[in-house]
Amino acid sequence: MAGRLKRGEPEQVERLRALTEVFRPAAPIDRQSLFSGRTRQLGDLFAVAEQPGQHAVVYGERGVGKTSLVSVAAEVLSASGVVTARTTCDRSDDYESVWRKALGELRFTVTKPGVGFAAPTREAQVSASALLSEDATPHDVRRGLQSLAGGRRVAVFIDEFDRLASNDDRLLFADTIKTLSDELPNATVVLVGVADDVEQLIAEHLSIERALVQIHMPRMSHAELAEVITRGIESARLTIARDAVDTIARLGQGLPHYAHLLGQLAGRTALEDLRTSVRLGDVNDAVSEAIEKTQQTVRESYRRATEENGDALYPKVVLACALAESDEYGFFGAADVHVAEDGVDAADYLESLSASEHGSLLQRRGAANPRYRFVNPLLQPYVLMRGLADGTVAPELLPS
Repeated sequence: MAGRLKRGEPEQVERLRALTEVFRPAAPIDRQSLFSGRTRQLGDLFAVAEQPGQHAVVYGERGVGKTSLVSVAAEVLSASGVVTARTTCDRSDDYESVWRKALGELRFTVTKPGVGFAAPTREAQVSASALLSEDATPHDVRRGLQSLAGGRRVAVFIDEFDRLASNDDRLLFADTIKTLSDELPNATVVLVGVADDVEQLIAEHLSIERALVQIHMPRMSHAELAEVITRGIESARLTIARDAVDTIARLGQGLPHYAHLLGQLAGRTALEDLRTSVRLGDVNDAVSEAIEKTQQTVRESYRRATEENGDALYPKVVLACALAESDEYGFFGAADVHVAEDGVDAADYLESLSASEHGSLLQRRGAANPRYRFVNPLLQPYVLMRGLADGTVAPELLPS
């Protein structure tokens, strides 16, 4: 496949278009054909949807691909005949508004009388949210889903569940899951949110434990990110060198956003040079461009933590944090942070970086022997890209 292209001809333009379609750094993947990895989590969701009386909660760090997972799961289930609905919570939502949004995605057919004497009846499409009464209760939701299903299986995906601020509303969802599990076993509810454990997402309700399958979404493995990159590049009918794949996967740190961004930019760099093969040098060029394209909130958080304190060691400490070995939730301790400077007490700097005056770059957990992680997971790859771009970090030293 390796070869030269001609500028502006259909072959080059079509490959550029394909790169934009398959690599989506700014949006969730919503089609199975573009989705890579997460085989275990997808299998768990399919199993839940097929098991009567079972429901699921999908949880993990922001940016690990939870929305893409449920989008693809919904697509596959819908294609197999399951009635599916998806919605996203926001800060203004309560229990009733979430269900109205979810059911508002669906339509069902009703028969209406004709107008005039002896006029024939007619069929009309009505929003399923009309099945809910005002001040909807868990039993109202159950009756609405039952009317909608008509004997078919139903799956409702509720994303950003952590944005539902009221514990009372969360408790109503727990009651709903219990009611559906007991009285409408062919309906499945999947709650999705940012959390380290299920207790952070849903109020304590011991009676639903048997009905709620907990699906943790860790960061993607190096192999999964490599698959995302390789499949995307091949979809654009390009090839990519192994060291280029490895570098992008290391920089991504388990977060698909940067794998998509760097894959797209590196492929574009090769095509602009009229090549069909992506090299490590293209990745290096993509890193410089990606730093400029990184969200302003990420760049500002880094600037506040490293420039507003007058201490030249802060950039080195932040880089050491990005290089630190962490657990499956992204947490690391002071002993994991190795600053390339003699006599530096990392613990003092970590404590400072978790304070508001330094932009609360890090989240602290625990009193004795505290552990830390980046508040915004996208900061870690950004810091690593800066280190790679300025020569502070060699590609082979990036954490895998």
